[in-house]
Amino acid sequence: MQPAQPTPARVRRFLFWLPGFFLLGLAACATSLDQQAAEMQIRERIEGIRSSIIAKQAAGIVAPGTEDWTLTGPDGVTVDRATYLARAEATMARVVAVASLTTTIDRLEFKSSDVARIELTQTMVRVERAADGKGTTRLWLHYREEHTWVQAADGWRVRKVVFVGTPERRVLADGEAPPKR
Repeated sequence: MQPAQPTPARVRRFLFWLPGFFLLGLAACATSLDQQAAEMQIRERIEGIRSSIIAKQAAGIVAPGTEDWTLTGPDGVTVDRATYLARAEATMARVVAVASLTTTIDRLEFKSSDVARIELTQTMVRVERAADGKGTTRLWLHYREEHTWVQAADGWRVRKVVFVGTPERRVLADGEAPPKR
């Protein structure tokens, strides 16, 4: 049995659709490159947030945020940028040092060309003053967050941060190693 020979009609159909398939492939490559650039910028900005936490600079934490940036805490209460800054500055004033902070991006997915969803985990050891100013406490914290990032005129910005579950918090004794995670 011999293979079927292409008919002139089949050849015309093939030639008609070929440029469309080629352009579709180019568009897919361009989208992939755009997402790679977006992912790199988001990762860089998350690293900037991490650096601001270590440096105890509350304003740096929200610097890559949109004007309508919000945070929903583990208690389900949502606060705006100004309220968060006031609370974060009060907390940072008690922090003597951030001994360690790891930030792991567990998932980064694009919901559309201008919206990305990020899940991340942070583990921190910090030393903070007691509320009465006497003595210090070494704390281990482990928490998860979900971020919504959006494409803005000046690049990718975080619009919403939501705590996932209840953060783990443990006082560490002098010399005690933090739990492994």
